[in-house]
Amino acid sequence: MAGKLGKVVGGVVAAALVLGGIAYAVVWNSPGIQAKLMSRVIASRMAGNDTQALLDDGALHIYLCGTGSPMPDPSRANACTAVIAGGHIVIIDTGPGSWRNIARARLPADKIDTILLTHLHSDHIGDLGEFAVQSWIAGRKAPLQVFGPTALPRPAADRDSQGHVFGTSGTADVVKGIALAYNADDAYRILHHGADHLIPDGADMAAHEIPTPKVDELVKVYDKDGLTISAFLVNHHPVEPAYGYRIEYKGRVAVVSGDTKKTESVQRFATDADLLVHEALNHRMVGLIIDALRKRGNDRFADMAHDTLGYHTSPVEAAEIANAAHVKLLVFSHIVPPLPNKLAEHMFLEGVGAARGKGGTDVGHDGMMITMPGNSDVISTSDLF
Repeated sequence: MAGKLGKVVGGVVAAALVLGGIAYAVVWNSPGIQAKLMSRVIASRMAGNDTQALLDDGALHIYLCGTGSPMPDPSRANACTAVIAGGHIVIIDTGPGSWRNIARARLPADKIDTILLTHLHSDHIGDLGEFAVQSWIAGRKAPLQVFGPTALPRPAADRDSQGHVFGTSGTADVVKGIALAYNADDAYRILHHGADHLIPDGADMAAHEIPTPKVDELVKVYDKDGLTISAFLVNHHPVEPAYGYRIEYKGRVAVVSGDTKKTESVQRFATDADLLVHEALNHRMVGLIIDALRKRGNDRFADMAHDTLGYHTSPVEAAEIANAAHVKLLVFSHIVPPLPNKLAEHMFLEGVGAARGKGGTDVGHDGMMITMPGNSDVISTSDLF
């Protein structure tokens, strides 16, 4: 009996495979059927994941569009955090690869009106040109407003062989340079599609250098439709000035640390916040990388990796800050080193639970959305892709 049943099942499977193969061959060789199937897929994808409602649902949304660092990590773009509330999208940092995650989430890019830079390291500004041109293509009609730090108070003493001085550029120079690099691209697009579709003013960026605040001072940089964002000073020496940002909307508060060693200003301005998105570098794990580099005779890279230990915050230190500030949810970002598996994540979080106390903690990842409805205590997380 069992043998007969096995033969019947085998025959059914074989028939199904044959029919499947025939159907595949028909589709493969029929452009008309291919077009119909593709049209259905396109329509389904356009209809799904409508994020337009995020703009006006009365909540403060924080979307992680880049949680990585300069260390290569195929699963993470470099630093980027999107603030979505009150009909606006404000981007904090535009690290390389981060624009892709805005597009993957299908956010309404024409609503991106402002970029805030924490500092001018390449892993925080590398996609600024893409944010400018892509939000313009999406329909932004006015210049993109870009806020960030001034130039170093003391430029680097070392010069190149031509006598060029390093450290004289602030946000205004960075914006001017990137705008110049994209000038030809802007022209091509206007010539190709016409100024009716691509408003020339939308191709522009307007730079604003944030006055360096005192250590205990907030400087308001954004205030529209109930959404306010203020800059405060952090310690990323020798990168000076470097900023964190405090975000407020309908009674909810989120803080983005930017790159910094453990500093009192983050704790001060994150006190009683709903959310703290804090950078984190695990010293023990980076130490293992340094040891491996030295064993391979690569002392140059080992020395530079060791330098990073002094101007970043460890996961335990960030947990201590969140605990002392009574933050409801701590989310790690700008994660060093990459975490390719659960064991690496376990090592990264060693000691965090004890330092954090009763508060919530999560390891951020690209595509993560944190939602805080206005005038509420609710915090929820989801994935946009």
